Amino acid sequence: MGTTQRKERERDQRRRDILSSARAAFLKHGIATTTMERIAQEAELAKGTLYLYFRNREELLMGLLADDLRTLTESINVVTESPLSPPEKLERAFTTFHSYSQENVFFYQMMTHTNVGLMVSSVTENPVIAEFVAINEQLIRIVETIVDQGVREGYFHLHGPIRRVVAEIIIAMKGSVMILRNNLIPPGWVNDTEEIILGDIVKLIIRGLQSRGSATDTGKQS
Repeated sequence: MGTTQRKERERDQRRRDILSSARAAFLKHGIATTTMERIAQEAELAKGTLYLYFRNREELLMGLLADDLRTLTESINVVTESPLSPPEKLERAFTTFHSYSQENVFFYQMMTHTNVGLMVSSVTENPVIAEFVAINEQLIRIVETIVDQGVREGYFHLHGPIRRVVAEIIIAMKGSVMILRNNLIPPGWVNDTEEIILGDIVKLIIRGLQSRGSATDTGKQS
């Protein structure tokens, strides 16, 4: 291994170590209150060294979120390549999303309590932001692939453009997870577990896609 390759490898490892320390700091102290100074302390780095890898706190947050989103995308992509039917794939995709959000507290907090859109739009020409946007687009396209397969095979009948329908599905699932996880429903409304309720919500979404009455304009499906 040459000197240049070794330095690049060391830099990549240092970046991963910083992200790991930052994740621990955000979980320990909270996303809203954790500063770059505190992250530098957690990583046992000089503040100036930290800024060599991440220009600001928002860039570091997006780096973490991009890593998490990449892992989730890879898991959901496995679902698309399975022999399941499109309705089963869609249900399994959302089960995967729910399980991942349960297991990864930082990811859940970022996706449900942070204005990610504002963070993305406030930083331009940034490779970390560009990476997050690309991975997010990849995730959307994976879900589009499932829905498109369902349309082609006669399982689904869309009410509008596939991109909008997929966005609505993702919004519905994220919203459901946030409401249930934060107990934002009146006492006594439901007594089932979060898993059962979310499973029923996904089934309702799938039934809506399967209803021929939902396709008000077949020309808008692509």
